[in-house]
Amino acid sequence: MRQAILPARHQRKLGSAFAPSGDDGVVRQRLGQVATPRPVADWMTYWACADRPRRILDPAVGEGVFIESVRECFGQRGLKCPVVHGCEIDADIVRRLAGRGLPLDLRQVDFLRARFASGFDAVIANPPYVRHHSHGCDEATFGRMDRLCGERMTRMTNLYGLFLIKIRSLLAPGGRAAVIAPAEWLNADFGVPIKRHLLRENAIEAIIQFSHASAIFSDALTTAAIVLLRSGRRVGDRVRLAMVDDADELAKLDLDRTTERSPGELDPAQKWSPMIEGRTRAARSAFKLADIADCSRGIATGANDYFTMSESTRRRWKIDRRDLCLCIAKARQIPGNRLTVGELRALIEADERIYLLSPRASLSTAVKKYLAEGRRLGIPERYLPSHRPVWFRPEVRRPAPILVSVFARGRFRFVHNKAGALNLTAYHGIYPHDASPQRVRALVDYLNSPFAARSLADHRRIYGGGLMKLEPRDVESLEIPDCLYHPRNAGQR
Repeated sequence: MRQAILPARHQRKLGSAFAPSGDDGVVRQRLGQVATPRPVADWMTYWACADRPRRILDPAVGEGVFIESVRECFGQRGLKCPVVHGCEIDADIVRRLAGRGLPLDLRQVDFLRARFASGFDAVIANPPYVRHHSHGCDEATFGRMDRLCGERMTRMTNLYGLFLIKIRSLLAPGGRAAVIAPAEWLNADFGVPIKRHLLRENAIEAIIQFSHASAIFSDALTTAAIVLLRSGRRVGDRVRLAMVDDADELAKLDLDRTTERSPGELDPAQKWSPMIEGRTRAARSAFKLADIADCSRGIATGANDYFTMSESTRRRWKIDRRDLCLCIAKARQIPGNRLTVGELRALIEADERIYLLSPRASLSTAVKKYLAEGRRLGIPERYLPSHRPVWFRPEVRRPAPILVSVFARGRFRFVHNKAGALNLTAYHGIYPHDASPQRVRALVDYLNSPFAARSLADHRRIYGGGLMKLEPRDVESLEIPDCLYHPRNAGQR
């Protein structure tokens, strides 16, 4: 099935459909509204509408870029444009679109709660980009998505993941869907049941991922991917995978000349971006970092500006050092691959925020005054402090012998924490089961080697602009050579 190349006038430079600013920008950020560039919208529309659909759905209409594309697509073919069914929760957008004369039957309704009389021949969508902790979906909504998915989905699923499940369920026989969303669902844990469901339904026609350096979503720092779904695929139909640099390259994409995989070759438990990017792997080691070490995120305070302090702040409040712990608060505080006592002392002398409030059981007068200031600032009412047994006592952690930066542009740094400092969430902590000095040194050397970097490329998460991120489970999945394997107990594997 060949993707028709768009008319030449659509092969133009990437441009945002709108540029939110001021109050509109704040609202759009809260609702997860992210602009779809018109060239990308046109490509998606031409594919989804290739079979002259009668019933078309846009489940998150936004500024109406897909509606404009549909009207132009049918007009170019000399066909009457059908009315597009749309959902949108933003009342201001609904009012604005009402006067534009678009072929649109628009409902002000949450798509995940909306009911439809029948399926759709085409769905074109840019779902809201809202993370799990912000979308506020209730258990009833998740229950409906669980039933559509055929299994319980994690409640950490981002909103666009739920949209994908419902969109697939609304496809009429032979129907097509083109959905653009952040590519993270291809690699994240919450994406596993989504991938498993789409494979079980044999619904994935193609996945096109944009280059990590391509800022397709001008309003969000994330890598974009288009997933093409088709109802009624035959058992032998394969899944097409493609990587494109930008909208210009997308406009010229021939799906018949892309990498193909059978659905059986796609493991939903694995990250899919490395496969789409065409990265090949050397022979795998039998061991993972999790076999010899544990990785944990850093201490989350919920109010770093209050719970961390510099030497000048400590002196101003006359707080005893025994009521503080030495703690790395920001990634830039460690420029190299090791942290020594001397470097920690230099940070103190530079008046960096390097102390973490950790009061002794018997509160001193100075600490009581500082806590009173925290109450005045409303610190105890903030989310994390309010959920701790004692609002001003930090999470209990022991210093990690090895630290790894959470975000990176280029390479991740694994730091030998010779100073024994604690760390906030700018770093994850790695705790080797055998923490003897020689073992820790050997592990740090390997983790900073090109061999570890190649393995890490299969586990990192990449956002727009090339920003990379590691979760603790990503770190624990890193392959290690057999020579580093050392069980907790002799003879244990």
